[in-house]
Amino acid sequence: MIKRFYIIPFFITCIWCLSCEKDDICSETTATTPHLIIRFYDINNPSQPKSVRQLSVIGNGDNLEPVISNRSTDSIALPLKFNEENIYTITEFELKKNSDYDTDSNSGTNSDSDFIKITTLPIFKYVSRACGFKSIYTESKINIIEDSSNWIFNYEMINDHIEYENKAHIKLYH
Repeated sequence: MIKRFYIIPFFITCIWCLSCEKDDICSETTATTPHLIIRFYDINNPSQPKSVRQLSVIGNGDNLEPVISNRSTDSIALPLKFNEENIYTITEFELKKNSDYDTDSNSGTNSDSDFIKITTLPIFKYVSRACGFKSIYTESKINIIEDSSNWIFNYEMINDHIEYENKAHIKLYH
């Protein structure tokens, strides 16, 4: 009788433990939807990276929040839009150099804005149950909107397949 008393709780405990699922937490080290990596280079010495002084980047369209604010840097990581799989998507950004220019006191170096348009074809890839899907961007293209005072003079598309963030996808020459 005593043995039966221990057997029933033992089986209930075993069934309860086996029915538990793993935690659905996506690890920070798991690669998710990548950012577009842009490196800036010197137009006079194309192999030499060149920082942009006080760069601010603002998304155009739905999101007018600054992505980057007043930072001198030679590389940036920008988020790209995606709506539906296999539908071309356009993401636009305003890149403003010398964004600390004070127009009221005319102090500092004149600020200058250039606009870029990134066209991508998103494809969704399953990562895991915890992380869900990530978007991979293929057939990526860049267009620099011409104006009377472009500070970005040229570009080079290094990799039109955006899946990882370990290398630059685009070089911008200024």
